[in-house]
Amino acid sequence: MLVNMKEMLKDAELHNYAIGSLNTPNLETLRAVIDAAEELGCPIIINHAQGHDSICDPEYGVVAMEDIAPLMKVFAERAKVPVAMHIDHALDDAFTRRAIRAGFTSIMYDRSTLPLEQNIALTKKFVEDVAPLGITVEGEIGAMPNNMPTCVPGQEASDLSDLSVYYTKPEEAKKFAEETNVDVMTVSIGTVHGMYMAGVKSDLQIDLIKDIRAAVTNENIHLGMHGCSGTEHDQVVAAVNAGIKKINYFTAMDTCVTEAIKDFIKEHEGRPMNYSVLASKIAYEELKKGAKKALSMFMECKR
Repeated sequence: MLVNMKEMLKDAELHNYAIGSLNTPNLETLRAVIDAAEELGCPIIINHAQGHDSICDPEYGVVAMEDIAPLMKVFAERAKVPVAMHIDHALDDAFTRRAIRAGFTSIMYDRSTLPLEQNIALTKKFVEDVAPLGITVEGEIGAMPNNMPTCVPGQEASDLSDLSVYYTKPEEAKKFAEETNVDVMTVSIGTVHGMYMAGVKSDLQIDLIKDIRAAVTNENIHLGMHGCSGTEHDQVVAAVNAGIKKINYFTAMDTCVTEAIKDFIKEHEGRPMNYSVLASKIAYEELKKGAKKALSMFMECKR
């Protein structure tokens, strides 16, 4: 069933789990993510990211919003679990207007690279503008660093030598939450968009999450975490217990498909390779496996 994020986030707070927010830039990923959520019986947020949009980024974008949104809506409406259609990292107003017209029930309005006061003012206005439409809004405070497999406009590669410079400050989070009234406030607590540097283990600041949650007293504002790919399992569970209730996850799931396809091609060397099998069978199964692994982790401490 197609919903916005409000009710599912309330349930996540009540029962102490996090909702997976997964990008679905093609049919195989969309099928895999919805099927994974149905098999586990958990709510799911399906994303279209501006960085994947072929109109915004003709070089690296993979699909136009107007092409993928109708598919997302059909799969969401017929799903046996609650599904929110979400925009990930909307970086400009033209893109958000397209998202509203396309029927998305939730939008991340990302102005986190701007000075705090400007981020607050623009996000506050956006929340007020879309409230009559029943659209839930995610904002970000403390711009997260990036290490994406490809150069995504608005998420260019960051200096990862000292992640502490990107951490969200609890007092700024409190001010942002009180003045914008977003539904989800994504915070920077040691994760990285994309993947961590080779050989580097995640080091999430669990006490910082607790401090931010304590500073944000409005129970209708929920904490989000991006950059979960490659994060240690026990740290993800600790982050959920500390107050994270929405987790974005994509890169690890998306990149794991490559090896499975390479193995299949090698195993069937010399025989014709049907794209339909590679995409609709091999890729789909690997994507579903990755989605189920992540969603199970996010639901692990549910009570």
